[in-house]
Parts: sequence; C-alpha cells; structure tokens
Amino acid sequence: MDLFTDIASDKEKIYTVSELSRLIKTLLEQAFPSIWVEGEVSKAMDHPSGHLYLTLKEEKDVMDATMWRSSRKNLKFGVEPGMKILVMGRVSSYGPYGKYQIIADRIEPSGMGALQIKFEQLKKKLAAKGYFDEERKKPIPEYPETIGIVTSESGAAFRDMVRILRRRNPAIKIILAPVLVEGEQAKTQIARAIADFNRHGKVDIIIAGRGGGSPESLWAFNEEVVADAIYRSKIPVISAVGHEIDFTIADFVADLRASTPSAAAELAVKNRADLARTVNIFYRRLVRAQSAMVREYRHRLAGLVRSPVFSDPARFLEGNRRRVDENLLRINNAVRRHHANSKNRLGSLARQLQLLRPSLLIKRKRDHVENLEKHLARRMGMLFAEKRQAFAVVSGSLNAMSPLKVLERGYAIARKPDGEIIKDETRVNIGDALELLLHRGRLAVRVEGKKPS
Repeated sequence: MDLFTDIASDKEKIYTVSELSRLIKTLLEQAFPSIWVEGEVSKAMDHPSGHLYLTLKEEKDVMDATMWRSSRKNLKFGVEPGMKILVMGRVSSYGPYGKYQIIADRIEPSGMGALQIKFEQLKKKLAAKGYFDEERKKPIPEYPETIGIVTSESGAAFRDMVRILRRRNPAIKIILAPVLVEGEQAKTQIARAIADFNRHGKVDIIIAGRGGGSPESLWAFNEEVVADAIYRSKIPVISAVGHEIDFTIADFVADLRASTPSAAAELAVKNRADLARTVNIFYRRLVRAQSAMVREYRHRLAGLVRSPVFSDPARFLEGNRRRVDENLLRINNAVRRHHANSKNRLGSLARQLQLLRPSLLIKRKRDHVENLEKHLARRMGMLFAEKRQAFAVVSGSLNAMSPLKVLERGYAIARKPDGEIIKDETRVNIGDALELLLHRGRLAVRVEGKKPS
C-alpha cells in the first residue's frame, strides 16, 4: 500500500485530471487484481470487434463490465439481458469518463450451468425458426429395405443396432457412415454424413446417435450444424442419443426420437416373425372369407336352378311377351299422334306464310331504298354547291391579300441574300448587296445611300 502512503504524505500536491484518473486506475487495479462479482445483466452489447460490453445491476446500483475478444472465445453461452451471472476479473477505470468497470476474464451462469443455458438458447432459436414443427416431420417407412446409420464404428451402440436389425429382419441392408460422436470435430462429421446420405446413400431411413454419456460427451448432438442437417434431410431421420432420460436438440428436430440406439433399431424395422404371424392371420381370414363366399354363391345358384326361369322358361317369357306387345302398341299410337300434330302445325305455318306475301314486302323495301337514294343525291348536290361557294370566297380573300397583287401595281420587295425582307433602312448598311423581287423577275442591287423616313 505504498501508493496510498505517498498520496497521504503529499497533501499539498496539485494533480491534473489525467494524473488523477491514472492514479485512480492504478489504485483500483492494485486493490482488486482478481475478484468475483454477481449481478443481473441489464444491458448486453456485442461489438463488431468481438468485444462484449455489459451492464450489471442489483436493485439501484449498476456497474459496467467488459470482456475482451481474447477472453470471450472461451465463453460457452450467449449473455442476454435478465440473466444472473458471475463475473471474474479485475477492477479498473475508463479514463475518458472516469468510470470504474470490471475487465472480465471469465463469466459463469449463476444457478444454471453454461451448457444448459446454451442448450436452452439454441432450443428457443430453432423453435422460432420452425425446426420442431410436427407438420414438417416426415413419416417413417413401414417396410424399409436399407438403413443408414451415423455413429461411431467402434461404439457399442452400432453393434447393438446391427444385432437387433439382423434379428428382426435378416434381409435388411445396413450402411454405416463412421463418425466421431464427441469432441470438436464430431458435429461437422455428423452433419456431413447426414448430407452425404441424402446425396448418395439411397437409404430409406437414417439413424443418427450414440450410446449414453455425460452431457458434455453428448454435446455434438446439441450443435446447430447437426440440427440444420437433420432439418434439411429429405430422408426420414431417427434420433437415438444416450439413454431414455437424455434429450438433445437432435431429438427435437428429428422425424422420430428413440430413447436409445437399440430402441431406434426396433422402431426402424418391423420384426419379420411378427410380420409372418400377421400374414398368416390374414391368410386364414382370407381362406375363411373365400369359403363363405363360395357357399353363398352355391346357395344362390341352387335357388336360381329351382326358379321358373330354368324349370319352365316358356311360362316365364309369357309375361314379358305380353309387356312387349303392349309397349309396341303404345309406341305406334304415340307416333301416329306425333305425325298428326306435325301435319296440323305445318298447315298452320303455310297459311301464315301465305298471309305475309313476301313479294309485297320486298317491293316496299325496294321503293324505300330508291327514295333514300334520290334524297341522298339531292343532299350531296346541295352540299357540293355550298362547299364550292365557300371555297371561291376563301380563294378571293387569299388572292386579294397576296403580295404578288401588290407587285403587279409596280411595287418591289427588297431582301438580303439570307432571305430577310428589309422593312427598315436601319437593317442595311452602305455597300450591302440586296435582291429586289418584282412582279416579273428579280434585280441584284447595292446600297449606295440611305435616307430615314
């Protein structure tokens, strides 16, 4: 605490703001080189640089905290407002504002593990994106021919699944995509294996999983890249991770969750012995149904043989022959009535046509057309006369206003070579060449003098 002693003994010293700020920073860092602080996150800002800026609060007190990018890469969960966290670091101050803060080296959840928080955060995110929706999940084929398995080649889970699959259906085909099921590389290998099955595997079902273990060892099946691969799979996926009490993100995204790898094998393939028993039951039912049907048809055939149709067919046909004769009689009477009605209607139409006399109607229409033609000819003659007279009036007016009429009386028009007509002596200069337009012909002249009007 030598620094505190020096400050106390030098009471008369005058500090600048920068000096005092640096002194406070040094005192704080010496007094609190490493400390744990618990508080609720009121603000959290992810800076593009990778640094994390937090504001912690407790009732009315607040404190800032900063985690540099180099320390943040070890953070296992996303820090969000409302979380209660433990921050380990050193106390320092930020010179420009004179505010003290914590430079965080570690951040841990208060009361809940970091992996559990990360699990809940990803679960919430994927649920919002629809990854868990039941309507998008694909049905599991009842009678698959080929099963694709994504798991460790050396694990007991693979051996158990193969044993159960072979026992339930010896003819089933099994294709293994060997992957790591824990560690940093596991998530990438699992996701790639599922994608490869969709591209090349030609399997009916994919089983992805592993045996039991700690939450950390099962974590590869909680990664977003694995969830995304299952979500995008066109082939139905059964998730089989850990034991019955273990739940992973893969379980929620998969089309079917199995409590264990062994249970997944049982769900994927029906037991051939059970199928044989079912087929045998259906076979016996079919035989009984066919026997009952044969007995029924024999009974009906015996009844038909005893019926009058076979015993005395002539008597059976007597009634039908009489009904045929009656129907023929009704048809003949109906035809005769229809013929008489048609003949009467035709006569009525002929009489109406005679009364109309189409020749007279045609003559009236022809006379009307001729009258219209004569009226049109008279109107056209009158219109032409009116237009001719109006044209003569307009032509006379234009002729009277024509400048050529003025030229006939001995006048001339002077204009420059560019065509400008001279109306004012100020528009020309001595020596300018002009052109005089006469009634007949043109003259080229030059200005030798000017007189104002």
